[in-house]
Amino acid sequence: MTASADQLSKLLDEKTRKDFPAISVAIGRADRLIWQYAAGYADLSNRLTNSADTAFGIGSITKVFVAVILLQLSEEGQITLDDPLSAWLEPAQLAGIANARVVTIRQLLSHYAGIPSWEDQPGWIHVARGKDSVADKVWRPDEALEYIHGKPALVLPDEKFYYSNSSFTLLGMLIERVTGNTLEQALNQRIFRPLSLKQTRLEGYPLSDRHNDATRYHRADAHFIQHAGIAGCFTPERAAMINVSAASLSVEWAAGGMISTAGELMRFCLALKNGALVNPQSLREMQCWRPAGEAQIGLSLFRTDSAFGPAIGHGGNVLGYSACAWWFRETDCALVILTNLGSMHAAAEADCASRLFSNPAIVRLAHEICEGG
Repeated sequence: MTASADQLSKLLDEKTRKDFPAISVAIGRADRLIWQYAAGYADLSNRLTNSADTAFGIGSITKVFVAVILLQLSEEGQITLDDPLSAWLEPAQLAGIANARVVTIRQLLSHYAGIPSWEDQPGWIHVARGKDSVADKVWRPDEALEYIHGKPALVLPDEKFYYSNSSFTLLGMLIERVTGNTLEQALNQRIFRPLSLKQTRLEGYPLSDRHNDATRYHRADAHFIQHAGIAGCFTPERAAMINVSAASLSVEWAAGGMISTAGELMRFCLALKNGALVNPQSLREMQCWRPAGEAQIGLSLFRTDSAFGPAIGHGGNVLGYSACAWWFRETDCALVILTNLGSMHAAAEADCASRLFSNPAIVRLAHEICEGG
């Protein structure tokens, strides 16, 4: 394991010297953390080194936490996955949202609802991630839905996969209605506290101390400038990179607003795959695969092929952060990668955590570390 760990450490150090401010990696197998490493700087200007305690935005991996709560509610008999959304949310909450009155919880979880995503709306991009962003604005949970009011459905429910953040805003609202708690409270009670995730949180609900958070940087290439623009509260860093720490991830909420560390996110992944959070039937439900572009999707979990067999998990990419968390069914190896560099609305080839996950050397070395652990 030592030689492979040394090689991976050097590779990550090289990536932070050239492309990324910071990268945190955790590797696990069976039910335990095998290895973790923190490369680069949590803050470039102040030369603050990255550490195992540094927290990063995990983006859309938040959706897997939301799915776990809904599966737990289903196990408890409080909901069924085939309940229509309209059975739980008021007509006024669904007004103007295409398909919202007829879609089911299952369709929302699998991105087969056909509901437009607020993330694709130019007005939202400008206000939430671009030129019109306002420093320290905390968004209402349902505020992003205003950007899809009156937009046509993408397809009929259950017809085709279309990734939609709007679906998870609606699911967050449903959780609050069913439990009588805020989404933050539900996450704390059902996942964070049972797993002792002390640095994991939903940003903005309530406002919380960022002292362990990595500074947030975003790739500001020509594509980003054209599609999003640069707000006055964002500051230049190094080549084609801006500091976007003035913005809040509250805008993402149930679709992508969580913060965590590599080690704590690994703890969640291992607990999920090992059945510590949901029962075997629910875990099977989460892995009933349907077509999703070049991959497959279950209930908020994706399945993709790799050199080490099927990989199951999710990626995340928001303003200032990118992340991925996957486990490999055949090898029982799990890999978490967190960075403080986002690339949404930048060019497709821009650096992000998913590009690190697609690096064959990183995945190979992670498996060698697993085998020796």
